Amino acid sequence: MNYQDPQKGGAANTLFPKTGLRAVVLCSGPPPEDELLRYWLTGSEFFVCTDAAGHPYDQLPMNPDVVIGDFDSLSGRVLDGRAGPRFLQVDDQYTTDSEKALLFLIEQGIEEVIMLGATGWRLDHTIFNCQLIERYAHKLRICIAGPHADTVRLGPGSNVSWELPAGSRFSILPMMGNVSGVTLEGARYPLLGDTLEFGGPALISNEVFVSPLLMSVGKGALLVAVDRDSLPPNQRNFGED
Repeated sequence: MNYQDPQKGGAANTLFPKTGLRAVVLCSGPPPEDELLRYWLTGSEFFVCTDAAGHPYDQLPMNPDVVIGDFDSLSGRVLDGRAGPRFLQVDDQYTTDSEKALLFLIEQGIEEVIMLGATGWRLDHTIFNCQLIERYAHKLRICIAGPHADTVRLGPGSNVSWELPAGSRFSILPMMGNVSGVTLEGARYPLLGDTLEFGGPALISNEVFVSPLLMSVGKGALLVAVDRDSLPPNQRNFGED
């Protein structure tokens, strides 16, 4: 992967190259390493934290533009500072803070989002955040950058070619039902126009055998998660060696 261009950072990411206005959303799950957050912030136009994620904010690689949520986690704390971020309180109990951030960014004209701190701790929040990729696919491209893997959506008619080192591990999961016409070339366990059943046989921890990894989808949508830990240290998902 092209993770060695500190000037472009996440904008040059192999799985999620920048194609439009981009935002980073720091959610309230386990916080990412500063180096990973800094990598994705490079090349992004907007930075949002949900509720108390990243608090105190002056310890982050950069100050968020907006902190959004119902602020139940920040109750009793000082919310405004002279040089601090803008705080946007949204009292809607039918959306999570992560979803509030996505809805706000759509209104701002953002086209693609990287979500960090969106997995771990609570399984219900992790599953819900993964579902947001599909729910807002018609309005946003979303990548979930987890502690160990980057996860993206491949929708109907997708056709990608990813330069990944041999040995890189990846998993593919049907999103909302069966996915047909799935072709996978360059993998240890290839596919040729197969139909993947929702809840069917496991397609976890496949491996790149020959680069590039070619993947296409006929009908339906897949989540594809590519491990960073399987890559050589100087090619992991950071902006520096």
